[in-house]
Amino acid sequence: MANPSSVLNTNIASLIAQRNLAGAQNSLAVSVERLSSGLRINRAKDDAAGMAVASVIQSQIKIAGTAHRNINDAMSMIQTAEGALQEATTMLTRIKELATQGANDSMSREQYYFLVQEMKQLMEELRNTAGRTTFNGNNLLGTFTFDENDAILGTPQVGQSGPWQFLSGAGADDFVEIDLIPIWASREEALEAHPEGYGDGAVKVGALNALYTRVAYLANPENQAIPTGEGYDRFALAPSVTVNGEVVDPNAPDGPTVIRIGGTYDDSDAVDANTMSLNDLVDEAILQINAHRSYFGAFYGRLEHNIANLSAQTENLTAALSRVQDTDYGAETANLTRVQILQQAATAMLAQANAMPNVILGLLRQQ
Repeated sequence: MANPSSVLNTNIASLIAQRNLAGAQNSLAVSVERLSSGLRINRAKDDAAGMAVASVIQSQIKIAGTAHRNINDAMSMIQTAEGALQEATTMLTRIKELATQGANDSMSREQYYFLVQEMKQLMEELRNTAGRTTFNGNNLLGTFTFDENDAILGTPQVGQSGPWQFLSGAGADDFVEIDLIPIWASREEALEAHPEGYGDGAVKVGALNALYTRVAYLANPENQAIPTGEGYDRFALAPSVTVNGEVVDPNAPDGPTVIRIGGTYDDSDAVDANTMSLNDLVDEAILQINAHRSYFGAFYGRLEHNIANLSAQTENLTAALSRVQDTDYGAETANLTRVQILQQAATAMLAQANAMPNVILGLLRQQ
């Protein structure tokens, strides 16, 4: 049955206009919110599925940003260690120069003594350089102490020995691990701590330890280590070795492969240094430092690629997030204009609908 054409208590046209006006006002509010916030999705009701996707992408972006900072910290730590090793190379080069200068039989004993004293001070500064090379309290190169037999202990204290791990992405297994490679460790210490090799590779160790022992012996005036006219023998040739009371050529095929510098060697004695000339030993120490620098440099190159990947990942994820949740201002301003017109039209029609019952007054005046 059709609605009555002339009623007073119920104005159906007004109700319709009110409903449409409310809808236009709600649409206008949504458009204003989107245009003022810049976001198409401001709450879950705007797009429930889109909100879920946007939340996941936002989490990935934040994790990538934090991983980026982690890797920057790792790169800074590596730069700190590598910078110290660069200076170590300079000091070892000077020691090499002094060792070459010392292979000269025309020098006096006092001249030899002054020469090896400079070498000793350079070795001590190498020790101090390693000890002070820290990053946020972590010792990066290790230092050394002496045991009761005056042997160098090159393994750093617990708590600063690495390895250090850096989360480099969102996955639980997405991390970088960097070993501490104490430059003062002996070969025995290194093999005991890392039988597989530092950083899963064979980084040379032990030569610096042996060099310090040799220089410390030569620099001790009580040893009378360098008599006049024996500079070539002391600096360019391997030292003589006494094994069980018998002098043995350390370079002989059946000679000992290692010696204790400044003392005798027997089958049960602990060992500190390889049997090679001081010149060769400096070369080995430089090679050890270069191996350490190469290790850190390889990691630095890897981390640069990690940073580049994280930057590209963040860029692409941000673009994806924008496509999901950002306001399209072209489309939304057009929609705003539409709902504004609808609101004005609905307001006008509501006014007309509210005036419609006035026709009943005309009927009543004729009575």
